[in-house]
Amino acid sequence: MAIIYNLDVRCYEILEQLLYTDEYMSVAQIADERGMSKRSVYYDIQKINEWLEAQELPLLEIERKKGIFIDKTEKELIRKNIKEMPAKLVYAFSPTERIRIIICSILQRSRQLHIDDFIELCQVSRNTTINDIKEATRAIAEFQLQLSYETGKGYCIHGDFKTKRTVFFLYFNSLSDFYKKGALPLDHPERVNSILNRLKIIEEKLQAQYVTGILYSIAVFFSTIKNRTQTTEFSEDTIQEIASTTEYRLVQEIFHEFNENEKLYLALHLLGSRTQSLSIEFMQDDTGTETLCLAKVLVRAFSRIACITFEKEEELTQAITAHLKTSLYRYRYGVQLGNPMLDDIKNEYGDLFEITRNAVKYLEKEIGVPIPDGEIAYITLHFGAYISSGERQTEEKLKVLVVCPNGLSTANMIRKEILTLVPNIQIVDNIPLSEYKKEHGYSVVISTIVIEEEENLIIVHPILTDSDRISILKKCMKYQSQNAINIMQITDIAKKYIPEQKIKAFKDELVKYFSGLSLDSYIKQNDYGQGICQVLDKRHIQIVEESMDWKQCVQIASRSLLAEGYIGKSYIENIIEKTKKYGSYMFITEEVVLLHSEIQDGSYQLGISCSIFKEPVVFLKRDGGERRAKIALVLSAENQVSHLKILNDIMTIFKEEKNTNIIWKCNSEESVKNNIRKMIEEDI
Repeated sequence: MAIIYNLDVRCYEILEQLLYTDEYMSVAQIADERGMSKRSVYYDIQKINEWLEAQELPLLEIERKKGIFIDKTEKELIRKNIKEMPAKLVYAFSPTERIRIIICSILQRSRQLHIDDFIELCQVSRNTTINDIKEATRAIAEFQLQLSYETGKGYCIHGDFKTKRTVFFLYFNSLSDFYKKGALPLDHPERVNSILNRLKIIEEKLQAQYVTGILYSIAVFFSTIKNRTQTTEFSEDTIQEIASTTEYRLVQEIFHEFNENEKLYLALHLLGSRTQSLSIEFMQDDTGTETLCLAKVLVRAFSRIACITFEKEEELTQAITAHLKTSLYRYRYGVQLGNPMLDDIKNEYGDLFEITRNAVKYLEKEIGVPIPDGEIAYITLHFGAYISSGERQTEEKLKVLVVCPNGLSTANMIRKEILTLVPNIQIVDNIPLSEYKKEHGYSVVISTIVIEEEENLIIVHPILTDSDRISILKKCMKYQSQNAINIMQITDIAKKYIPEQKIKAFKDELVKYFSGLSLDSYIKQNDYGQGICQVLDKRHIQIVEESMDWKQCVQIASRSLLAEGYIGKSYIENIIEKTKKYGSYMFITEEVVLLHSEIQDGSYQLGISCSIFKEPVVFLKRDGGERRAKIALVLSAENQVSHLKILNDIMTIFKEEKNTNIIWKCNSEESVKNNIRKMIEEDI
């Protein structure tokens, strides 16, 4: 049975993917999904078949023009055998993973570490390991830490004590699965399990849900705490704040062997690692009031920058308040969790991420500390989940359950995508894994992790891919009233003319066809419209030589959009009324004003105009001061998302002061448009 060991992690993940799909999966789909070549997929399928053969199970077959499909009976047999598979699988670590393994091994070391130790851990050559150590040295230099080799001590990392701990948690969370599966060794596994079990008791007593994998990371870190002589120092105010929490009281009760500083540090991690909503009492204390104010600052900043209003602003504010209540501990005390979804969020929701980054600057001013990209990514998901992309019908009886251990922001984003993708869903509920019950009464369960014995399960990534969206559509097709009726009616008619043995294949083709229609009509959530270069036309650009007051400026800057029906007169009137009431709040830089109002105020379609005022126009601030506009942009939108790409382009252009002057000095519409295009292309 030694052949079992040939099933490496990549093969295991491909097999798991096939076990949790109800459709054929082509080799091209698998390759696309996993970022592999088709040749590599064929090779892995061959290895999977070797394992299946050793288990005396049916082999995977690749059907021409269809792909691979495993029927229900075979799935149950394979799942039963997978449970008996050894935990330690062969795995080829990526360069990034090897660098993080080296750094985390040194930071938690319980003995001297030499180059041979890293060769054994990462299973690569000496030359590759030497290069990895050089890259690790460069990586931690960004945190003002130094990696060096010392005779008699081995490899060490020097620098600020708190920063070293921050780096450990930033990197280790992405490696934790390798340790859990046995692909990487733990120095003291029994100590890790003891601490982890006690942390789970605290989690249960708090009725909290923690970021995926963080309790395990904390357990590993504190299992080697005796290896370190330095301890974290806290100010008196910080000690009082942490010591007043339930987290600290539970730590004191359960981890009595830790010294006082380590108890405080552990409580700090528990305070900063929750993902779910907090109790009413916790939200209503002094810190809860502070975070509510900060959440309002952030939501209003986003609304102003993104030129949108949230239909459920109060609900969004409460969600961000709950997030900030825990994350403020991280911001202020340097606790880093790492965000394994950061790159995916940047790729899938790049424009939304950049707008959020700009809004977060207002939060940074309030709290006086910078907020890292990983945290901005979580906040991005909160905003994305509450941006409305249009009206939806709720007449059908399809009920969907989302199970996601990555936090409420991720679950809400998935929920929002599902509602847009399948408009006739009646209910979409989010729950953490701990609340999942087999007898749940939902039509479909969508989860970011495997839930064994769940028959109607769709496994998706925390940030939905196109493949995930197609899987959701196909699974939900039979519940969609109009399409379901069409399929049944057409199939009934076809039975008169098609042999019985071909009816199922015919029905499958219909499902595929209708799901294709649904997918074509679906506007992807990361599709935030066209950019400024595509929307801004020369006829909406003007050079204004004469001087005027701000009301005339608003009217002249808006006239081309008004003339072509992009906006109505009421839209211009509302811009003027808002400016009277709130002053010059629409300025995005000292000399550029972005004039806009709500969609319901008379905005009919997506448009942008750009007016250059050679005699800068004076706008009055609420405190009586003045701001002078050299450039006035007027933005109109048709929904809450179609203009976000343009907004991101505007911020990209005008974040550089020199760009304002370049455009202001232009003397023709053609020159303005060409310079804007050049600025966008240079940034790309």
